[in-house]
Amino acid sequence: MKPGDAARRVLWGVGTPRTLRAHWALLELGLLYETRPLIPRTPRMRDPEFLRLTRRGKVPFLEDGDVAIGESAAIAFHLADRYRDRGHLAPEPATAERAVFDDLCLFILTELDAALYIIRRHEGLPAVYGEAPAACSAARAYFLRGLGEVERRLADGRPHLLGDAFSAADLLLITCLAWARLVAIELPESLAGYCERIHQRAAFGRAVRVNFPPEAVAALRGEPIS
Repeated sequence: MKPGDAARRVLWGVGTPRTLRAHWALLELGLLYETRPLIPRTPRMRDPEFLRLTRRGKVPFLEDGDVAIGESAAIAFHLADRYRDRGHLAPEPATAERAVFDDLCLFILTELDAALYIIRRHEGLPAVYGEAPAACSAARAYFLRGLGEVERRLADGRPHLLGDAFSAADLLLITCLAWARLVAIELPESLAGYCERIHQRAAFGRAVRVNFPPEAVAALRGEPIS
């Protein structure tokens, strides 16, 4: 048995780019876990056991032994550091390489993910957050400007954001790029090879299948889910 196999590990949530991050990180590290397929904005989110764990009412949410956390990037970082013997999703803490990694990840979250969430709120959920076409148009342009930084970083031909090795920074970026496609943002052609390379990872394919069961896809299309 490999280290980490014995811990009780449960991941709550499927059906969004953010839940995809957590499934993908677990699968990249070969960790055993249970999936509780809660789909956002469906009656499943009222699961009493889930609400006893967190009052945020948000997924993903990870139970990993003595740890219970709910932010997708925090889940990826926790897994990367706790199960370093299973794989290398992040550089060692307190190194120059880790500083660059942290910088990239926070850029992805605050500049790219945040812009996409504006679109999600005001185009995908206007009944809840209101329509804001000007804000959504600006968010699209802001997202594409942010991708310029990604293009510059990959312009030297490196296969991944940090160089030769895949990391959680790539995981965060690819989920944002997938999200962008869902909201009809046309990505720069220069990123096509990078996306194709990451999409070929076995753990990515498995995570997509786990995270997007038919009922979750139906929910993305706006169909009612019980």
